[in-house]
Amino acid sequence: LQAMIKAFRPAWAALGLLCFTNEAGATSLRRDVKAGSLCEFAEKEPLLSCKKVAAGGSSWNANLHEAWHQLCQDSQTSPYMEVFLDKRFKENYHHVYKSDGWADSAWVNYVAVKKSGGVFGKLTERLVESIHRFSQHPIIVVNFGQEAPEELSPRRFPRLVLLHARGFDPALRLSFNFNKLRAMLLAQAKVGASLDSDMLLVGPQADQLLNRTAEEITEKYRFPMMPTHFLDRDLRDKNSGKGNFLPYSCKNCPEPTMRWGQAQPTWTHWSFPFVSRWLTAKMKGRSQNGVPTDDIAEDEDLLNVALWSEGATKSWCAFQTGGINFLWENLYPQHPPGPYPYYEDPRYFPAGIPVAFWFGHAEKDPAHIDNALTFLSDSSRINTQPPKPFYHNMTFFASFKELKQAYPDLKCTL
Repeated sequence: LQAMIKAFRPAWAALGLLCFTNEAGATSLRRDVKAGSLCEFAEKEPLLSCKKVAAGGSSWNANLHEAWHQLCQDSQTSPYMEVFLDKRFKENYHHVYKSDGWADSAWVNYVAVKKSGGVFGKLTERLVESIHRFSQHPIIVVNFGQEAPEELSPRRFPRLVLLHARGFDPALRLSFNFNKLRAMLLAQAKVGASLDSDMLLVGPQADQLLNRTAEEITEKYRFPMMPTHFLDRDLRDKNSGKGNFLPYSCKNCPEPTMRWGQAQPTWTHWSFPFVSRWLTAKMKGRSQNGVPTDDIAEDEDLLNVALWSEGATKSWCAFQTGGINFLWENLYPQHPPGPYPYYEDPRYFPAGIPVAFWFGHAEKDPAHIDNALTFLSDSSRINTQPPKPFYHNMTFFASFKELKQAYPDLKCTL
């Protein structure tokens, strides 16, 4: 199976069928970036480190301290728990972060770019631009490379904060994408949502995601939440003949407690100990809850296995689609997307997955993204009633409340 996935991964990625956003660039980056190196624009003193994390005074400080304690006990993991402000973004930082060093809520991105340039700086630029056009929330970009993305300017993007952290030592043999989990801890946002560089926010309704995250992830339910995936990876469904099935298995894999989720987690500070628990296990190559993590290759795999292992039950409905053509093919003409039913499975979503057209994902062509931004800025669209962004079972809805009223037994929420 692993050989099959490796062989077909390029085709799946090109079609938007799998989410390996930064992996293509990550292999070479792990060769180029030396462990312990930082971007030249990083300030001398870290914002956070094993010596500078507060222990109490608030629930968010207490949760972060608990998470830090797990990662700071070992010399193998503690060097990776420092984060530095880009010295050019001081003014932006003071606008976004409160005096206690916390952002109330934020979109969070992780990235690394090569000295010779490349596509990921351009993609991140367009993601940040879409946030500034359509969202009221700030975006925090955590850079894990030696080079700063030259496209990111504090003046052009006043709600952007650029942070720097060390890249993984190649000896750890970790996918670059595990930096996503580090960014969740290093960004110091009480409420956050992880966005990959090849994503595009396409309308203001996406801000609901951060607002709803604060309502769903609390002291009583502390796990991150992910959007429902277009793939059904539950081995129990292998003979169903339904949906978009790609089996997932691992040694001592727990029984799924919900459908496979896509690696765009949202969280609150209550989630930090969970993230740290599994990130520590992965970085040290040890088992957690009886599940060996050494052979779990990607962040998405680890998050799903971890959530199943700990009995998590909440997931978001889909809020992103592959590419950005959905803008003119589905959302604005209100034309139902394919397939129908929309990526159903026999267990959780027999009528297909509900989707909110909030983000495009897996588009790697900056020029095509520019076309989408031009499309969205057309005055004929800005000055008219926005399209209904929620879709389920051949019907578009103006709000998730309206969708939920029509389908009260959904296994996901928004």
